[in-house]
Amino acid sequence: MSAHELVDRIEARIDQLRHLDDYVSGPDLHTLISQELRATATVLRQAAYKEDVGRRLLSAVGELCQLAGWVISDAGQYGRGRAYYVKGIQAAHAAGNEPVAANLLSSLSYQMASVGDPRKATVMARTAVKGAERSSTPLTRALLLERVAWAHAKAGESASAERVLGEADDVFGQHREGDEDPKWVYWLDRTEVDVMAGRCFTELARPLKAEPLLSQAIGAYDTTRVREVALYLSWLADAYAQAREIEQATEAASTSLRLSLTINSARVTDRIEVVRSRLRPFTATAAVQRFEDFYRSSVSAV
Repeated sequence: MSAHELVDRIEARIDQLRHLDDYVSGPDLHTLISQELRATATVLRQAAYKEDVGRRLLSAVGELCQLAGWVISDAGQYGRGRAYYVKGIQAAHAAGNEPVAANLLSSLSYQMASVGDPRKATVMARTAVKGAERSSTPLTRALLLERVAWAHAKAGESASAERVLGEADDVFGQHREGDEDPKWVYWLDRTEVDVMAGRCFTELARPLKAEPLLSQAIGAYDTTRVREVALYLSWLADAYAQAREIEQATEAASTSLRLSLTINSARVTDRIEVVRSRLRPFTATAAVQRFEDFYRSSVSAV
């Protein structure tokens, strides 16, 4: 097997793992990804190859680090996630692959916005956009901009978040079939763009803007992608609770909880707790009492 054929196989394997993440939760997938990362790093260190093959191997390491960081964060291990992202950024820069480096940096910003300092995350996310400015396709740029908007939303910066969401939407509209998009941006479509906008508006306590975006997107979503459906339902439940539509909130929350019992995702578990907190002021209502009974019976059964 030639060096090029070997890298072809590695890249195909990465694509398989990437698509597995659509259906397999982080803790269950991490072992496979970490094994592939170790094997690829060993080839990078020990094999003999030309410069172009070396760049492809470095890019592959970067992409595997992004996947590993993403799935281990789904397991709630954010320190390990950060370490993967940092190593991946180094590999991508060594490869001269600006889009991969930008995806890693913006993935780290997404994590930081969600569980760390969102204002620092906005700087990081904007740096990612700037770093790939000359080399990113519209679809890639839209993804990077969405993570800027998310960081602004988590920081409570409504005007900035809405402005960047509009920019991301405009850039997404420039995407055309035939663009040479990186394979790791395959999942970004109109539904996902609307979901991110809805999530941002929920975080900004603007439920009347969030609810229609989330409802329509969830209605069109692939139901076999259980983790994402459970996550997005949690934001819909949150938006309903903010709007004091408690029956709808508990209905969405109960469906999210029921789906969460079939997967192993710390992100979903954390989101259920956020929704419970949002519903706490309404514990006197029968709908919230039913939801809490369902929650307690589900937890005790695990």
